[in-house]
Amino acid sequence: MFNKKKENKVVMETLPAYDVSGTITPEAFEHVGVDYDNMEVIARPSTSFWKDAFSRIRRNKVAVVCITILVILILGAIIVPFISPFTISEQNTAYANQAPFFVDPESGNVHIFGTDALGRDVFVRLWYGARISLTVAFAVAAIDCIVGVIYGGISGYFGGAVDNVMMRILEVISGIPYLIIVILLMTVIDRGLGTIILAYSLTGWTGMARLVRGQVVALKNQEFVIAAKSMGAKPSRIISRHLVPNILSIIIINITLDIPAIIFTEAFLSMLGLGIKPPESSWGIMAYDGITVFQTYPTQLIFPAVAICLTMLSFNLLGDQLRDVFDPKLRR
Repeated sequence: MFNKKKENKVVMETLPAYDVSGTITPEAFEHVGVDYDNMEVIARPSTSFWKDAFSRIRRNKVAVVCITILVILILGAIIVPFISPFTISEQNTAYANQAPFFVDPESGNVHIFGTDALGRDVFVRLWYGARISLTVAFAVAAIDCIVGVIYGGISGYFGGAVDNVMMRILEVISGIPYLIIVILLMTVIDRGLGTIILAYSLTGWTGMARLVRGQVVALKNQEFVIAAKSMGAKPSRIISRHLVPNILSIIIINITLDIPAIIFTEAFLSMLGLGIKPPESSWGIMAYDGITVFQTYPTQLIFPAVAICLTMLSFNLLGDQLRDVFDPKLRR
């Protein structure tokens, strides 16, 4: 095949590629030369992994919507309890169980979501409950991440007898139900925010440790790790500077998917009376109070239930989208 220019158009013509003996003849080829105009054209601009990931997140409508909802929840949980004219413990039984947008005749303030059985403002209690639930979720997720990454990284990197002993210890810890730990802690520690965080953190890190251990085992024999060892790098530096950054995307995805489970656990414990101590507010406490009057005043259960579902759904969908964004097989 060779290119023949005719009337400024490239025309492809077929020449015999073989002679009688079956060998390729020089006439089958034509020297085209060097295309100096296009030899340095950049077909695709260079970009880093994280820059490409954030760019894909911005183009993902589902991820943008979920992030927007979560940002609104976080900002509302921080700001609303401070600017609201009501407090979480302010009671006025004369105006108990009022419908949404009830106007207090004494102060003229509006109860946007109405009042509960004790006359407390449901709107401010809902946002304060968001503060408690998100605080527990982020604190437990941070502790699980730190402990799980350190434990799993050491176990996966050293392997052998160290790995066997650490994995057997992890299996024993993961076999203990967290509800038993919570009940035991309640006998020696007063119920509250710190007790929930401590109880869930004692067993919640095991899943992260297993995930990190598996990823480290798969990466520790790669060339960049061998090169770091040959240059005299210590195991702590190899784990923290070479192995963990390569599995950071997987860690972020796992944290995003763990937070909804933590939020649900906090609400479940609060409904059982093992969570936040009254008069503090929590979505679980509000849901429990709403169940008792659901047939008469359904909004007292609907509002905290919608908040729990919306938060869990946003984190789950965001985790699914991050899994697609950080997958190198889907990069273009």
